[in-house]
Amino acid sequence: MMFLRFVCLAAGILVLVAPPMILFPVGAASPDARFAAAFLACMALASDAFFLIGMAGHRMRRVPMLRLLAALLLAPPSLASAAILWQGGAPALLWMCSLMLGLALVVYLTLVYRVVRAQGHRPLRRREPREPQLRALPRA
Repeated sequence: MMFLRFVCLAAGILVLVAPPMILFPVGAASPDARFAAAFLACMALASDAFFLIGMAGHRMRRVPMLRLLAALLLAPPSLASAAILWQGGAPALLWMCSLMLGLALVVYLTLVYRVVRAQGHRPLRRREPREPQLRALPRA
């Protein structure tokens, strides 16, 4: 559990650092500011999911709203990675997206889904009938 949280913290940093490193030679040539702003917002959202799990992963068992928030924040990077893998593209981009999709699925299945499935309580046993208690009679 602790190792997975450290990996999530590292992934949150790499999600912010790796795309500019890959796009370095041609990254400044894009004239479309709206696309660049949308891309930055998506990267910040993806890193927020991993930072949340890295920082508050130990509380997910007790706080259901935190599990829901983690699941909602993990959905956009997973869907975006799956869409990029579906369309194809540059090999470096495919590697990054497959790693992010794999990590998001592992984190979701180990921290979010496993905890949600473990919330059920087993039925209580039927109470045993109480035996009558013997008491000493008071002296007359």
